[in-house]
Amino acid sequence: MRQLRCLTLLWACAVIAQASTIVVPGSLGNVEGNSNNIWPFDISLRYQQVYSAAQFAQGGMITQIAFRPDTTFGQAYSGTIADIEIDLSTTPATPDGLSETLASNVGADNVVVFHGSLGIATSFSGPAGGPKAFDIVINLTTPFLYNPSRGNLLLDVRNFSGASGGICATGPCTAALDAEMTSGDSVSRVWSPIGGASFPLTGHDTAGLVTQFTIVPEPRTFGLLAISMLFVVGRGFKSVVRRAAVGRGA
Repeated sequence: MRQLRCLTLLWACAVIAQASTIVVPGSLGNVEGNSNNIWPFDISLRYQQVYSAAQFAQGGMITQIAFRPDTTFGQAYSGTIADIEIDLSTTPATPDGLSETLASNVGADNVVVFHGSLGIATSFSGPAGGPKAFDIVINLTTPFLYNPSRGNLLLDVRNFSGASGGICATGPCTAALDAEMTSGDSVSRVWSPIGGASFPLTGHDTAGLVTQFTIVPEPRTFGLLAISMLFVVGRGFKSVVRRAAVGRGA
């Protein structure tokens, strides 16, 4: 019975994948970005942001993305986006190399990871000098399996409704997100109006929101590890049984 419990525990430890978080750009995990932006959550538009595959140490299931408020132009707030679609895909497009023909940036493995009404909020917590916590969290209703060896990661957001709740409704915007605008780094973006909207005009630049990804390693990797562990432990258990039998003169 003890050996059975041991094997069961080994299987559980191997199969349960431990989620990890990755911040892109990686140099900004504990450093404030040099820019800020309200897109793509405050107004209606289509927005794409590319992340360099080199920023991801491993692949796996992306289950959550998160952003943080800008220390200077952010504040605590909450609001609702009535209708938003978020897609993820693997793209050959590179940072600072996105096309203004947005469809051409989308990879063949595109997945709609969220579509519907989205509550968006931040408590604006963290050091006074920043950076603030990644508490603007989007849990994906459909995780995306990402393999960085196949290309860069594309975030594709269609905000059909803009946000309610007073975000930038009057006066200067104080609900901006932390961003980085550095040519040649690991992120860039492109945007376009949705429907008949005249603003924002289609355009692109080298900026990008500082983003935290929650990634669960691919389950089959842990399955193979579990099988290997069971095989090794099982052989050891059988060896013990055989030695015990010989000792009894069986």
